[in-house]
Amino acid sequence: MLLHERFALEDKHVIEFGCFEGVHTIGLSKFSAKVTAVDGRIENVVKTIVRAALYDCHPTVFKYDVEEVPVDGDLLGADVLHHVGVLYHLADPVRHLLEIGKYIRVGLMLDTHYATDGDARLSYEVNGRSYPYQSYRELGRRDVFSGLKTHSKWLPLPVIVGLLRETGFPQIDVVETREERNGPRVLLFASRGVTGS
Repeated sequence: MLLHERFALEDKHVIEFGCFEGVHTIGLSKFSAKVTAVDGRIENVVKTIVRAALYDCHPTVFKYDVEEVPVDGDLLGADVLHHVGVLYHLADPVRHLLEIGKYIRVGLMLDTHYATDGDARLSYEVNGRSYPYQSYRELGRRDVFSGLKTHSKWLPLPVIVGLLRETGFPQIDVVETREERNGPRVLLFASRGVTGS
């Protein structure tokens, strides 16, 4: 597991955003000292609890909208964040990324779609600064593979990296970028210090 190789999870508390049906949750539970998994859909929370129990894993799992600002640091505080397939479903990804530094102590793995410079033609303002984005149509609650809002904002990769550095993760390692059916996607690790790789 890449996250374990990067952050040595055996003594870490890992939080997973967007647990969906618990597949990653089970893997994280096998490597980590403690796992918390959250999802914005109650049906996914239930599926994760059931699936984890079948594998004799017992993470803390609850419903939480990760776009809430300010974030409840008592609920979400952890050493490491597993952040896969969520950022590109958010309507306010800038605020979301800026909040992460308040409750993640060591580092994170982020896997997300992003906008190319040519596609990021719109902009929105957060804390007096303007950020470019590409608008993406979401189908809301009726589609299990969509975000919870009617649209999401895809940020350019340099903006994502800059926001992670700004919120307290100066060490960024872009592991790969790849083209997928819906657009470009990145896998990266962000850390508060040198991760040894």
